[in-house]
Formats: sequence, C-alpha cells, structure tokens
Amino acid sequence: MIPILIILIAILILDQFINRRLIKKWDMQIPELEGKYVNKLHKYGERILYWISFIVMIIAINEFPHLRILIFLGMAIMFAFRTIMKWNFTRENKTYLLSAVTCGLFIMGSVVYGLI
Repeated sequence: MIPILIILIAILILDQFINRRLIKKWDMQIPELEGKYVNKLHKYGERILYWISFIVMIIAINEFPHLRILIFLGMAIMFAFRTIMKWNFTRENKTYLLSAVTCGLFIMGSVVYGLI
C-alpha cells in the first residue's frame, strides 16, 4: 500500500509542476481552465468513469491486491476521456494538453507499480 501512496504523491507533484509550466508557456488564461465540461456527453461520461474507477479502487484495495494496478489505469482512462473530449471540442485553447499530461503520468505510474 505504501508504494501506491508514494507513486500517487509523485504523480500529484509532477502534474502540478508540468501543468504550471505549460500554462505559462502557452499563456493559458484562467477562465479557459474553469470550464470543466465541454458538453453533456463529457459531463456524464466523466462521472460514470469516475464512479467506476472509484468502485474498482475500493475492490482492488480490499479484495484483490494483485489487481491494484487498476487504480492507476482507471484514472488514466478517465483523463484520456477528458483529453479526447477537450481535444475534439476546444482545440484552440490547448487545455486538453493538461489532461494529456496527467493521463501520461498515470500510465507511467502503472508501469512503475507493475515493475515493483
């Protein structure tokens, strides 16, 4: 359980650092970042993926320790969905790159956890 927490904290720190650099580099404005959902499909799809990944996390932690890698993969799928939805509907402001970075970090976290 400790390796999962260490990896999640590392993902959080790296995500904040990289996203702040991207915001400065492309001069993204704060109002662009406040709009969380681009349409209803995005809103309800993300909520469904969130709840599915939350349930999988609880089951993986309590019942199936060998499936704990799904914690990272569930979050990566959710951020990949967010990236695709933002990329399809709001390409010009490049905020989809922030979600893509987070998705990549969760994929790397699953690889690191798999190697441990």
